[in-house]
Amino acid sequence: MVETVTKSSKKSQKIGVTTILKAIALILAISIFLRGIIDIDVAYDSWGYHLPFAARIWQIVPAEQYINMEERFAGFPLFVHFLQGFFWFVTRRVQGANLVGWSSIALYVYFLKTCFRVPLFLSTIALLAIPLVQAHATSSYVDLASNIPLAISIMMTYLIYQQKQFPTLLQLLIIIFSTAAASNSKPQLEPLVLVVLFFVAVRFLWLRWRQPSEEAKGSYFQWLIKAGAIAFVASLFIFATPIKNIALFGNPFYPVRIEIAGHVLNHALPLYDHAPGYLGDAPRAQRWLYSILDIKAAPWSIDQWSEDVDRQRMGGFFGAYVVFHLLLFTYLCIRNRDRDTSVAAILLTVMSIVAANFPQSHELRYFMYWMIVLVSLNLYLVTRIELSSSKSQLVNTRNLGLVCLIALTIVAAKTYFFYIKPGFHTLENFKQDTVDRNLLEKIEPNDKVCIVGKYPYTFVHTPWFHPEKDYTYSIQAEANPQHCTVNKKILS
Repeated sequence: MVETVTKSSKKSQKIGVTTILKAIALILAISIFLRGIIDIDVAYDSWGYHLPFAARIWQIVPAEQYINMEERFAGFPLFVHFLQGFFWFVTRRVQGANLVGWSSIALYVYFLKTCFRVPLFLSTIALLAIPLVQAHATSSYVDLASNIPLAISIMMTYLIYQQKQFPTLLQLLIIIFSTAAASNSKPQLEPLVLVVLFFVAVRFLWLRWRQPSEEAKGSYFQWLIKAGAIAFVASLFIFATPIKNIALFGNPFYPVRIEIAGHVLNHALPLYDHAPGYLGDAPRAQRWLYSILDIKAAPWSIDQWSEDVDRQRMGGFFGAYVVFHLLLFTYLCIRNRDRDTSVAAILLTVMSIVAANFPQSHELRYFMYWMIVLVSLNLYLVTRIELSSSKSQLVNTRNLGLVCLIALTIVAAKTYFFYIKPGFHTLENFKQDTVDRNLLEKIEPNDKVCIVGKYPYTFVHTPWFHPEKDYTYSIQAEANPQHCTVNKKILS
């Protein structure tokens, strides 16, 4: 009788902790959503070109009203900007653009629940414990919303290698749409999408070849022709931006400078190349390793900016959290040596080799997919153990959730809870801080002006933000008055 009561008490305690974790995850999701829709994102690139691009696509601020970074708008992938503009248009609030990052996390959490049976509370807490994910959840930067679909495509690749049967139509569609979303959102991800699709194609070909019936093998080449035709059509959709850039500019990565076999392609911008001062001559893999471990890292923020050149743009994954997940992954693979863990180990190894040697790999906000996938694999493997065993396990979703919550709390405390709760920094507050009223008064109806030295907040001087003026005008943003177009009024 006493033993029965004890077991019941332990069970109630377990349910209680899990319920608390669920409540915390829900509160976090709501709080971060409110921050996104209430607070203005004041980050540099948000106002430099992300918000202007989003507004231009949806004609919120048409091209003729704001001229800036035209070559980037012409060549950069714009899918996330399209979504940001949509949220802005629907909500009638510039803060609506912030919700794309939040929505991408919500989509990924639902994806893990649907395809890998990971509890919603666990994935929510575990992902938000990654500093860069937490910071970008309510930002108008496109990095998180670009890396989430890439992570989905990688996890789907893991799934099709894990299973022995041919992928379903739904799985195929998820791969196509996720790779298309990633490729058409950020230029750095286009080569990585190609790598993912290579492994997907290899798996498809292998599974088809291994079909047991002689009839199936006899029709292999007919199937190959059909599959090739479908893959060709899908590739036009997946790589729409680089194909468009080749057709219009002769450079798939326009406007960035690319050199192929000694031939420099048409470009408008140099190839970005930056490294921390003391790692200037270090191999890419070393920079990446130092960065994921937060060795001499910048303070956690959206862009990992630091005045110290040795810390600039380094870190953002929380080194201790990375080590914990690597150790947990190793333990899970050693403890459960089966197909799931073997495929996961190969996947993480290949993914790490590619990530470590990719250009600018130490700037982790561009490549958040690595940490997102590492965490996701652990969440799945722990969930699988719990669902397949009736015995109580030390490694379970509850305990993992508690560890991730501790990490999340550390991240939130070190960033002063800035990214997880509303600060009530509204558009009006932001305009008071950034708008030059004297300059604005000099702009008359139908004026064509060139504003110098106000970047990145030149955009907030456009007509949409000042309905009280009740007339239209055009602004060109420049840092140097010599770059202003002829016959424009120059204001600074």
